[in-house]
Amino acid sequence: MIWTASDFISAVNGVAVGNHNQNAMISGLAIDSRQVKTGDAFIAITGEHHDGHDFIPSAMTKGATAILMSANTDLAELRLSDQVLYVQVDDPMKGLERLAVAARNRHQGTRIAITGSVGKTGTRMLVAQALAAYGKTHFSEGNLNNHIGAPLSLARMPKDAAFGVFEAGMNHAGELTALSQFIAPHIGIITQIADSHSGNFPNLEAIALAKAEIFDGLVNQEQRLAILNADDPFAPLLEQKARDAGAERVIRFGYSDIAEHQILSVRRQQDGLAIEANIRGEAHHFKLGMMAPHWAKAAIIALSVVDALGLPLEPAKAELAKARDLPGRGARSVIRLKKGPSEIKITVIDDSYNAGPASMVSALSSLSSDPQKGRRVAILGDMLELDRAADKHAALAETVEASGISHLITVGEMMQHLNSAISVPSLRCDHAANAKSAFPLVLSALEDGDLVLIKGSNGMRLSELVHNLSSAIPHTNGDSHAA
Repeated sequence: MIWTASDFISAVNGVAVGNHNQNAMISGLAIDSRQVKTGDAFIAITGEHHDGHDFIPSAMTKGATAILMSANTDLAELRLSDQVLYVQVDDPMKGLERLAVAARNRHQGTRIAITGSVGKTGTRMLVAQALAAYGKTHFSEGNLNNHIGAPLSLARMPKDAAFGVFEAGMNHAGELTALSQFIAPHIGIITQIADSHSGNFPNLEAIALAKAEIFDGLVNQEQRLAILNADDPFAPLLEQKARDAGAERVIRFGYSDIAEHQILSVRRQQDGLAIEANIRGEAHHFKLGMMAPHWAKAAIIALSVVDALGLPLEPAKAELAKARDLPGRGARSVIRLKKGPSEIKITVIDDSYNAGPASMVSALSSLSSDPQKGRRVAILGDMLELDRAADKHAALAETVEASGISHLITVGEMMQHLNSAISVPSLRCDHAANAKSAFPLVLSALEDGDLVLIKGSNGMRLSELVHNLSSAIPHTNGDSHAA
């Protein structure tokens, strides 16, 4: 239970209507009627394409225990149940925001806000997993990091959570200030500044300044903390912005000698990474159960949070060893496919959720150095929301050619520029307009033992390609790094 009926009504500044259930106990919140579970409050938000009020009956059928709706809702059109709490407000979105503020104000634990051009979700996962070793930890789920998702994640936070870990994203200046002020974090983290959403920004410095807005909501207390990437060229700028916003402490992580929490070495193993680090002058060795080397920085961020809170590091290390790659962000699965009269086995790295120039280079580098034997096949989709998109796609050619890939399949209009820029004759290249038309190309290209990277922006829907490969199989091996 996260909200009683009376607390819920008070928090949203609402009015209970009908023969409502005054004893309702709300165990969750949903804005999509398809995701409603028994005990949830359904918040009928009006969006660009759908009006949540149209789905109130569906939410009630799914077991919603409360409905938050507009004051002008026609109650006569609803079959009110005395088992449900009905609350009307001026605007359900504003009601959700007020609920988020109430959840934050009653919270006595530590809140952490994470942003960055790459690595937000994996970092959020590792920070939350590490902190769970010390107390009840609430964290934002999925991609709930925008002006709706962040308040929803905050409003879902139990009163007694020791830690709240929130991801905050943006694609325009000014967005993170509002999100940070909602979350009011004690610790603000920026993973890295890179060329993402550059179609909305004139240069990388503008992106850095927008990311620095994560510090605008730092809680006014002595231990206000910023955690920054020492390897990032914009680290000095970000540190100054953090201190201007009131940060009392700044911890730098990374490979640089100026990092207080320094990564000394990362060794790839069959079951993850072996990492050696120097944390405030002390040597630490630990394992991370994720395969790509770039996740070493997310792991050191997690240990930085734990260390900054004065907690012993060993329980966090044990949790990091259990971590696994996320679907869409590097999860690995072993798949067996029928190809002609025989069966082949391939390993798919599902990195289909997001892509930008920096994360593409990182993923291709990881593919190149992966300890698994076999051919390398890369299926790459368009990177969206970039300025000078054609040039930036073509510029990946050098990385692709140096990665040892045997077969490249590009997907989308912009990726055609990469395909055309490949100059190594031995590298076979194919192109498809979209994920659907890429599927037969992929099936024909695959050979037994292949290691296959699938990566692109979410809008390219390469997740469907991953799903179609999985659906075309006799069985999958669940012992791989699928999360």
